[in-house]
Amino acid sequence: MRRGACPSLPEPMPTGDGLLARLQPLAPLTLDQIAGLARLAAELGNGIVEVTARGKLQLRGLTPGTAPRLPEAVAALGIDVPQGFPVEVGALAGLDPTAHFDPRPLARAISDGAAGLVPRLAPKASVVVDGGGLLRLGGLKADIAVGAGAGGRVRITLAGVPLGEASAQATGDVVLALLESLVARGNAARMPELLAGEGIEPLRRRFGLAAPVPARDEGVDPVGRHALLQGTFALGVGLEFGQVTAATLARLADAAAEAGARHAEPAAGRALLLVGLTPEAAAGLKVEAASLGFIIDPADPRRRVHACAGQPACAAARIDTHALAATLAPLLEGRDLHVSGCPKGCAHPAKAALTIVGLDEGAGLVVEGTPRDVPARLVPATRLREAVQDLLQKDETLMKDLA
Repeated sequence: MRRGACPSLPEPMPTGDGLLARLQPLAPLTLDQIAGLARLAAELGNGIVEVTARGKLQLRGLTPGTAPRLPEAVAALGIDVPQGFPVEVGALAGLDPTAHFDPRPLARAISDGAAGLVPRLAPKASVVVDGGGLLRLGGLKADIAVGAGAGGRVRITLAGVPLGEASAQATGDVVLALLESLVARGNAARMPELLAGEGIEPLRRRFGLAAPVPARDEGVDPVGRHALLQGTFALGVGLEFGQVTAATLARLADAAAEAGARHAEPAAGRALLLVGLTPEAAAGLKVEAASLGFIIDPADPRRRVHACAGQPACAAARIDTHALAATLAPLLEGRDLHVSGCPKGCAHPAKAALTIVGLDEGAGLVVEGTPRDVPARLVPATRLREAVQDLLQKDETLMKDLA
């Protein structure tokens, strides 16, 4: 089941609850802009705003009549979105004192250089530039990932396979040449196909790259308080299953403004960062965010749960993912749970300790795998919640048994 093009502002995607539009702001959002997006979600959609696993914003429930008005309305808020090839950078880029480099100039150069390739690239071809520091992007799936290497060099990884290290000056040219190589293979080609065809060693020699060194891509959870440059802090709050109502988001924006926050940034990991706070203001805002239902503790069991929109919001889904995930989250005891409405696995393409996937014949239970893997057990959808709860409660060795 190959996923198609990503939804965007001009081309929203039809799903179970209407049309879904996605935007990637080029700059941090003012709190007025956050409040404005909440208003647009209520006026033009069904009032649901999402932050995705990659840190994108989504508005759900648009209609054929309201969707065409959204791009102009977003522009009227002063929100700029990529016009060429979108390159992803982490939240707090340029603000994190622990970062190895500011990824924004390199990302802009790649985006501008690849703009002409967009019509000939696969719809989901992706480039990530990670400057290191607190909030890493190493967990994101990408055709080309750029990160901090050794001795001031830049590490390049292709579909999870380390290619090598280059100077900061040469990295942009290498990335653009790799994108050109994808184009040469056709407008559906992705990096695994290029690697299979050319091999990692020939590619490394082609670009004269230094051998890669082992790298650690672990960062911290965006939820919590983070020290920034100039002595200020960012407060990260998580969205349960990546969703929030427009009314609740507007209330958070008001509370953040009263606390003195300068702006907000959506972050990879389904979170919002409220930036420019004093320690005292961050503490007070944390209490207010919790009262609004946001996740404020990175140890909250819900931070280990990945769930797509599910039924009835997604037409492809076979199960109500949110209700099931909310029931099971406290029972997993720190292990990752992925509840996917169908085998596409949009919410979490990587492996999880336990994955529950909606299928036509019921629901599959996958241990240490993805929704695309063969289930170890099938459970009728009508008794899925009770069956999984019973198994988890009665058998502490469930994972081993299922495996």
